[in-house]
Amino acid sequence: MYEKRIKVPSRGFSTSQLFHELQELSGEAAAVWHASGSDLREIGLMWIVVRYDIQLQRILNPGETLMLQTWAQPVRHRMSQRNYLFYDEKDHCVLSGAGIWAVSDRASRTMVNPADYDLFFGTEVNGKELPKPGQPYKVPFTGSFLYQVSEPDLDINCHMNNTRYFDMAEGNAIRTTDQLCLKQARVAYVNEARLGERLDVSFGMCDNIWSFSGDGPRGNCFQMSLEYFTD
Repeated sequence: MYEKRIKVPSRGFSTSQLFHELQELSGEAAAVWHASGSDLREIGLMWIVVRYDIQLQRILNPGETLMLQTWAQPVRHRMSQRNYLFYDEKDHCVLSGAGIWAVSDRASRTMVNPADYDLFFGTEVNGKELPKPGQPYKVPFTGSFLYQVSEPDLDINCHMNNTRYFDMAEGNAIRTTDQLCLKQARVAYVNEARLGERLDVSFGMCDNIWSFSGDGPRGNCFQMSLEYFTD
């Protein structure tokens, strides 16, 4: 298990900032085993996230210190579930969830078995594992928008960073996120989005759950559901 402490920013976490922390935590945990994104890039591979399912128990307080924990489960079918737990200073769990991660060949963009490349990273089963990430909730779509992938959206794998999907969805559909705090997010990343490509995104909201689905040149690109605290 990998642990680190962070402070919640003075303005709190935006949705994309929260998932950036998960991304950084995952990368740091893998780096201990020389399996970071940079390490993989040197051997023609890359990390990809397939799915997220994250639940917050309460609104995070600006300035509070959190203990972050993560660990990966053994690889199955070329994928590994990475679990996440955030604890506050009273040792109360304030965030729990999991992501499904995989290793992909950078040239073919297909999943590979890490062991075939002598690539290993720490895995464990400790009894605190979270349920397998569920599919995003679906509600009737009532609107749509087009989004073109630009340079600031890209990560080192030359496709749209997984955190940027939240900025895209919230910025083009919800538009009032300064007053909203995330309660639960479920995301399924189906196909990558590359520089200059256009995504046709449909969205809707029902019972405080926002649902999104985006199509790109290779078919469906992502599905997402976001729920916010109401108090």
